[in-house]
Amino acid sequence: MIEEKINNSLKELEQGLREIESARKQVEKTVSSYDGLTKTTGDYVTKLGSITTKVQELVDSIGKDYDQKVKAFEKDRNTIINASNAATEKLSNATEEFKDSLTELKNKLKYSLITNAVSLVAIVAIVILLLK
Repeated sequence: MIEEKINNSLKELEQGLREIESARKQVEKTVSSYDGLTKTTGDYVTKLGSITTKVQELVDSIGKDYDQKVKAFEKDRNTIINASNAATEKLSNATEEFKDSLTELKNKLKYSLITNAVSLVAIVAIVILLLK
C-alpha cells in the first residue's frame, strides 16, 4: 500500500512536472512572441519615421520650388509692368506731340486763309480801281 501511494504520488508529481514544463514552454513562446512583436513594431516605427522624413523633405522641396517660381513670376510681372508703363508714357507723349503739331498746322492754315483773303480783297480792290 505504501508503495502504491508512493507510485501514485510519483505519477502525480510526474504529471505536475509535465504541466509545469508545458506552462514553461508556453511562457517561453509568449516571451518569444513578445520579443518578435517588439522587434517588428520597432522596425515598423523606424520605417514610419523614415517615411515621415521623406515626406517632410518632399514638402520642403516643393516649398522651395514654389518660392523660386513665385520670385521668377514676380520679376517677370514687374518687367511687364515697367515695359507697359514706358510704352504708355511714350504713346501719351506721341499723342501730345501729334496734338500740338495739329494745333500748329491749324494755326498756319488760319494764317494762310487770312492772308489769302486779304490778298483777294486787295486784288479785287486793285481790279476795281483799274476798271474805273
